[in-house]
Amino acid sequence: MTSIAVTARALRWPCLLAAVFQVAGALPHHRPARAADLGTYPAWTSYGLTEALIMGRDNQAANQPLVVEVGNPDNVLLSGKDAQFPFGGGVRAFYGARNPDQAGWEIGYFGLYGQHADAATTIAPPLFLQAPGPLGDSLTDQGEAATLAWNSTINGAEANVFRTATEWSDQRGAWRTIDWLVGFRYVSVEESALLNLKSCDCEGPYVPYGVRTSNNMFGGQVGTRGRLTWERWAFEGWAKAGLMGTLERQSQDALVDYLGVLQRPASSSAATEVGFIGDINLSTIYRLTDTWGIRAGYNLIWIGGVALAPDQFSFAADGPITTVANGGGIFLHGASLGLEARW
Repeated sequence: MTSIAVTARALRWPCLLAAVFQVAGALPHHRPARAADLGTYPAWTSYGLTEALIMGRDNQAANQPLVVEVGNPDNVLLSGKDAQFPFGGGVRAFYGARNPDQAGWEIGYFGLYGQHADAATTIAPPLFLQAPGPLGDSLTDQGEAATLAWNSTINGAEANVFRTATEWSDQRGAWRTIDWLVGFRYVSVEESALLNLKSCDCEGPYVPYGVRTSNNMFGGQVGTRGRLTWERWAFEGWAKAGLMGTLERQSQDALVDYLGVLQRPASSSAATEVGFIGDINLSTIYRLTDTWGIRAGYNLIWIGGVALAPDQFSFAADGPITTVANGGGIFLHGASLGLEARW
């Protein structure tokens, strides 16, 4: 029995590699043993899940100055990285099905809504603040306060096909599966940012400067997913990576100084970039019935190659802004809790 076990372990990785080539069509199709044929594993052919998400966010944003001390531009009082996002809510949902030969498909949705971050700075006379660059002197008259507000919404959808490359059980009744998947993914990142500069006169007006960005990411992804089921418990994890083409657009509000004089007209511009998305999940499932289960997990998501709103602020005085400041990134991390059904 020992030699048989050693041989089985030695053949496991070659079998996995053969399954990868099988998915790509390089090898003739070989139908693995189905769970329903073996008679002990639940013979479900469809599945669905929905989860609430609580995600934190870190940004790879340009650390460009937004507010500096008058007469001392090296003293940066407010920058694009100062606004930090608290944990926010969202949702994720999947629906899929397996064919009898263990090939399958799935569609999914992911969304984070109403993400908001802000930052503020003040300075006391005889010191004053202003925006940096050529427009700094004209936007404020002895400024004492500034605020930055940043809003963001993320939506995404995906469609995958997969093959169960490995499926087996042991004598303790634990079932293990490994799926290899390939598919298409779409991600939308919509953002806005508003910088307000306040004159030292308490009755004086704010000088608002607003920008917006829109990112639409399209591309293919590959990944793997593993699941271990034992009695009422299951443990599942996946890792997916996608190379994306990104269509980016930024728009600038008209920039008017504290006297009401137009300093720069409204403008917009567009660009393209290559982006990336990585998605990792680890979840524990407790089966309430043969169909329903409770899921709890932890998630890591990286979205790279996007135009973030605060990076678009520009205080040049030479006319409309015709470029897009891109290359930003978003790192999301947090917990998920929800229900799954398998039938």
